[in-house]
Amino acid sequence: MDVLKHFAAYIPTMRRVATEYGISPMRQLVEIIHLSRSLQRIGPGDYYAYRLFEDSLPMSEKERFVGWRAESRLDALNESEWHCLGLDKVLMYGLFNSNGIRFPETRAIYLPGRCRPLVGAMAITTPEDLRSWLRDPANYPFFSKPAASGFARGAYFAERYDAQADQVVFKGGASVKVNDFEGLFCDVERLGYLFQVPIRQDPRLVPSLGCIVSSLRMMVLLDEDQGPLLHRCFWKLPTGANTHDNYEGGRSGNLAAGIDHRTGGITRAITGFGLDVVEVTHHPDSGAPLSTLYVPDWEAVVSFTFQAALSLPKLRFQQWDISLSDQGPVALEVNLFGSGGGTASQLVYRKGLLDETMQSFLSRHGL
Repeated sequence: MDVLKHFAAYIPTMRRVATEYGISPMRQLVEIIHLSRSLQRIGPGDYYAYRLFEDSLPMSEKERFVGWRAESRLDALNESEWHCLGLDKVLMYGLFNSNGIRFPETRAIYLPGRCRPLVGAMAITTPEDLRSWLRDPANYPFFSKPAASGFARGAYFAERYDAQADQVVFKGGASVKVNDFEGLFCDVERLGYLFQVPIRQDPRLVPSLGCIVSSLRMMVLLDEDQGPLLHRCFWKLPTGANTHDNYEGGRSGNLAAGIDHRTGGITRAITGFGLDVVEVTHHPDSGAPLSTLYVPDWEAVVSFTFQAALSLPKLRFQQWDISLSDQGPVALEVNLFGSGGGTASQLVYRKGLLDETMQSFLSRHGL
């Protein structure tokens, strides 16, 4: 049996659960085997990541959680011909521009030997031109990232150019020689590297969250018969010296906070992952109580997200990253399922994605 073959790596975790929570190894094993046979295909890693051993969750609720092995079922909601719009930010931003959807201002796109056009963006096609661009103080500060990457891979916040040392200086004080900057890129798909004007945090949030912009993961269901529906939403809150708000499976130290869909207020905030998840009541930097924090202009943010969702009718399960800026909501990107939103939303809500709403939606599409 596959689940038994791969279970050995989780024996230390099983023992820890038995010691700290009083749940016998046999009961854990029985539950894992049962859940691995469900449509959601919960494996040992999912079982411990989502803390499904806890008595607070009845088995009927545990069976609603979606494991990574079952991602294909939710991915099937999105027509494969449209996947490129969730993978390539240049295509994505071109579509946003034509539909009047606010997106990050892009100063330049670097792709050796090729030009990828985008409104307002300079095309940089040679390493020499890239180095010249990096040495121009007028181009700072900038936020850079690959056109086809997630989880903040290859993303950098550059504050200034140090002419004396010929270095790009990043937020936080780290630096790299201009001639070595290209070596930091993570453009595996060769779709280009974007240089953008940093988004500024909504000033109403600065006292509580600091100056690094925060964003919402808005998980939207959309089809021809039912208009856009907000299925889940969580707020990614940056902490410490991080220059981004990505949760990164709890490794970044940032927070993920569930949102009340009626009011935009925080219902629960966490950091960490699996057995090391910690519920947080106050922001660790400012000390602000999170229970009193609301998404500014929540109804306008939802309306903006739905406008964006309608531009992608064949992506029926959309995960939007919406930045809360000083200019209002900004669409950073739309993600497909296997991009971390499913994991973080199930962690923070303590509720599986396959609730009645999602099951009904899947049934309408024969899945």
